[in-house]
Amino acid sequence: MVPSSLLKFAPLVTAGAALGQSFSFKAHGTGYKSAYGSLAPDNVGVSTSNDLLYTVEITLGGQNFTVQLDTGSSDLWLNTAGRAVQLTNATDLAAEEAYGSGQAAGSIAFAELRIGDFTLPSQAFLNATAIQDMDLSEMDGIMGMAFDVASIYGTVQKAWGTAAADALARAPMTALFAQDPALPDFFDVQLGRTTELDDVADGTFLISAHAAGFEDVADAPRLPRVAPEHWGVVLDAMVVDGESFAFNASRIKGVPAGKVVAVLDTGFSFPPLPAPAVDAIYGGIPGAVYDESSAAWLVPCNGSTNLTFVFGGQEFPVHPLDLTFPVAVTLPVNGVDTNVTACLGTYQYLTLDPSSFVGFDIILGDAFLRSVYASFNYGDWDPTQNTDGTPYVQMLATTDPATMWDEFQTERAATLAQLPPALDPSLLVQYEQQAAAASSTQSTADPSSPTDSSSGGTQGEHDELAKLEGAVSSDPSSGDGSGDSWGKKYGTLALGLLGANLLVGVVLLGVTVTMCVRGMKGRSAGSRYTPVRFKDGGEDYERGAMGRYSD
Repeated sequence: MVPSSLLKFAPLVTAGAALGQSFSFKAHGTGYKSAYGSLAPDNVGVSTSNDLLYTVEITLGGQNFTVQLDTGSSDLWLNTAGRAVQLTNATDLAAEEAYGSGQAAGSIAFAELRIGDFTLPSQAFLNATAIQDMDLSEMDGIMGMAFDVASIYGTVQKAWGTAAADALARAPMTALFAQDPALPDFFDVQLGRTTELDDVADGTFLISAHAAGFEDVADAPRLPRVAPEHWGVVLDAMVVDGESFAFNASRIKGVPAGKVVAVLDTGFSFPPLPAPAVDAIYGGIPGAVYDESSAAWLVPCNGSTNLTFVFGGQEFPVHPLDLTFPVAVTLPVNGVDTNVTACLGTYQYLTLDPSSFVGFDIILGDAFLRSVYASFNYGDWDPTQNTDGTPYVQMLATTDPATMWDEFQTERAATLAQLPPALDPSLLVQYEQQAAAASSTQSTADPSSPTDSSSGGTQGEHDELAKLEGAVSSDPSSGDGSGDSWGKKYGTLALGLLGANLLVGVVLLGVTVTMCVRGMKGRSAGSRYTPVRFKDGGEDYERGAMGRYSD
């Protein structure tokens, strides 16, 4: 998620390694159990309960907070309401973090920050007092993991000068490494994926160390950062079912023909790509349909494709489970609200205004990053020491093409067994359109006529609808005989709001009370924004002045 105040990490952090201070996960105990079964207490860890929001636990001013881990932005901001945070300093400097679907504003303050075994004696953060369009049910704020080019640094620099900003207002990670030159200046991230058996998935967030079994990441090709504000690296190719997709020329000067710059962003759930690239991914899946009203592809829930991204000559297959996102949908069938399941394409159209952001061409968020182990290395980059080395990323593929299809079939079948019957995407679009037409003529039309299965449609569609009407309860709270209601676990979602709103992480507000906006595993398909932040100030890679970059 790329913020509006540029990707800037909070100020100077003291990497005072408080060894022996264990870091506890919210509801997960201490340490992290790796895929190999060993306990790795040095792993700060990152977890998710919905595959949409990845969080870590931190301690600020003696209080515990859950924050989104965001490699697409830089600043740390927190909702501290009701918490007795012990500040080391407070200011009247006002700052704002603006995202594509929300914002946080307040004043810059300082407090001791603990991240795992590291203690930062006086970390700058935005003490947010005005928060708009952000769901705080699963997080208390956002911790950016990029570079010192965001609101906090810029505000302090303007008020007190560059020397003060370098000493006080750096982002958490850059401050951490600046305070201890001997500390290896990289962090590693691997995102977990929930399953029907595991409602919470733990992943890896390590500072200055590689996880057991992934030490080879240090030997992986180095992918240099190509613009100063993002973890943006050159993408060699996108391959769909063995065919390489031809991107237009990159917007970034110096990028070779046929290649583009991709931001690796843990704060963006559904990756946005140019429309032709998204069409290339989903257009070849039998039964997939592009829905104009929701600006997204709807895909048969048992359908997927072979998608691979190539970086530094390495192939990174995307797991088929990450190409679609099952959600429970309520649609009117013959005038009765009926529960069905839809599968939304996770790669969606890039709609950001090209004039309002710089430094990248596409964003690869969680639906890509779940298939890699990534190490983000600052190299010898340290402006305060007059070193301007190029930061870089190294990655290892974690998806096995030999097993991923069996995994997809097994897990997707288990998921669909907990949801209402899946409806063919073309019928989903048809009934969505009919619902819209019924709504526009509600005052004069018979409520049942727009969805009358006897008017229009093929016999096959009528047969499928008849089976649907018999199999699906119109009451979201009714059980399935197992003792647990799928409605309690999954809830319902309005189909027409599935697509573009999720693309920019828009919180689905102002909809009818029946639109609970809940996805599989209690996932909130719209209750969190997928941050990619707007930048507002700094330096442009090509022109010397940064534009705004959005969620």
